Amino acid sequence: MLWWLSVPVLIIFWVLVVERNWFKVKSAELKVLPKGSKDIVVLQISDLHLAPWQRRKIRWLQELNYKVQPDLVVNTGDNLGHPKAIAGVLAGLNGLAKVPGVYVNGSNDLYAPAVRNPIRYLFTSTKSHSPRTQQKLDVDQLTSGFDAFGWHGLNNRAVSLEVNGTRLNLFGTDDFHENRADFQKLTNSAKQLNKAEVNIGVTHAPYIEVLKELDSLGSDVIFAGHTHGGQVCVPFTGTALVTNCDLPRRYARGLHRTKAELVGVTTWLQVCAGLGTSIYAPVRLGCRPEVRVLTLKAKV
Repeated sequence: MLWWLSVPVLIIFWVLVVERNWFKVKSAELKVLPKGSKDIVVLQISDLHLAPWQRRKIRWLQELNYKVQPDLVVNTGDNLGHPKAIAGVLAGLNGLAKVPGVYVNGSNDLYAPAVRNPIRYLFTSTKSHSPRTQQKLDVDQLTSGFDAFGWHGLNNRAVSLEVNGTRLNLFGTDDFHENRADFQKLTNSAKQLNKAEVNIGVTHAPYIEVLKELDSLGSDVIFAGHTHGGQVCVPFTGTALVTNCDLPRRYARGLHRTKAELVGVTTWLQVCAGLGTSIYAPVRLGCRPEVRVLTLKAKV
């Protein structure tokens, strides 16, 4: 009967050591490009929550360009998990420096992580309303590194890029979870662009209000992170317990055509479960860490 004593030990080992380091590339396709267009391979990276000692994650990131060979990188924020992680993030993503890319910030690009009661996530889905007391991070150093890659910041702004012969307009928000999204500023920026063949929305936290705004700008697909896919999900079913926002749990990760419960949102939504966790809650169950590859293809 002593073997029963090993069960909780094995579970703890699994969620702390095995699954949270079992990185994967998840792929999907979406037919939104004009007929006759070349494919566009979009690599979405999200929620690294990197700490300096996570060398295995850095090495895995350094191999992504070779593994995926993307045409466009979309970084949906929360790259940092420690005040001294900026160099590690830039080293891990440096292999993608010559690939066109865009990025938005998440709250963990702005503030160092803090110890929190994980149970509170089961009972709240609202954005932050109180002033942050954590240490501020050098987000300018992080974004300057991304800019040096040739990536474009989409924090409340829009840009136009040509990728594989197709003109893309990309619209992004700063982190709504931290009350930093400015829809009017984004709209004004979007008005400066010429009409494109495909529109893409980018945000960190997929609150319904943000999705409505990006949809209203004509987004054919929206990329988001923040949810960690639930991080702890029901084993074997993958059902998320929480999304840490007002997004319904069925959309916690993956590519979905939005349905009736997201009133005012009619576009495609891809949510990436991300590669990391807070250093103070280093567990994953039923939700492997991931990056996502979405291949945009021509309509039939």
